[in-house]
Amino acid sequence: MKTVVTVIFTMLFVSAGIISVEAAPVSTLVISEIFYDRNGTDNHYEWIELFNGTTGAIDLSGWSIGWGGDDYSDGKIQLDGTIDPAEYLVFGGPASDQSNGNPIYSLAVDLNPDLQNSGTIADGIALFHNPASSITAATVPFFSVIYGISNSSNLIDHTGVVGTVDVGDAPAGQSIEFFAGDDGWVINSSPNPGSGSLSTATVPLPSAVFLLGSGLFGLVGFRRKVIKI
Repeated sequence: MKTVVTVIFTMLFVSAGIISVEAAPVSTLVISEIFYDRNGTDNHYEWIELFNGTTGAIDLSGWSIGWGGDDYSDGKIQLDGTIDPAEYLVFGGPASDQSNGNPIYSLAVDLNPDLQNSGTIADGIALFHNPASSITAATVPFFSVIYGISNSSNLIDHTGVVGTVDVGDAPAGQSIEFFAGDDGWVINSSPNPGSGSLSTATVPLPSAVFLLGSGLFGLVGFRRKVIKI
């Protein structure tokens, strides 16, 4: 009797469509992953990844990235080139090996000064729809991430007000990655420059009914990697 009840309950649960997952949709240009702290020297091994969630190619000549501890103008680079829809591009380096995820750079450039390694006092990195030469401490970012423990430097976010901390401080050899949706920013123990989980449209996994019928129910991984916070 217990077996029958269990089967019926399972079928009702599955048929209700409770088990479903969707890829995180993004509809704009975002910073999608950052590697700022290598085991050993960071210089020449740091990188920043962008993702284009729009439906058209974006000319990056009018865009720039800034970073720092006091504000986003401590360091800045002018972007260049074009990023296609649903494309990831990586900027930084120029060194590339297993220690920083073997990135292939769209723009190989030394991020000078180095990206802040964060800690008790949070640091930030921001994307601007402005030329790098025009960025000041008061320039409002288009998109930003604040990482560390406490935003005691009062870094602002895209609304122009002091932002909340988005993610903790990644240990050496790890990155911070943007998952969008409920996940937001996470610490990624396995940096993956040039790829990620973002999408320009929702892509549901196969339905639970189909998986049950095919014998694959319970074998679907809802995460492609372990996330350490």
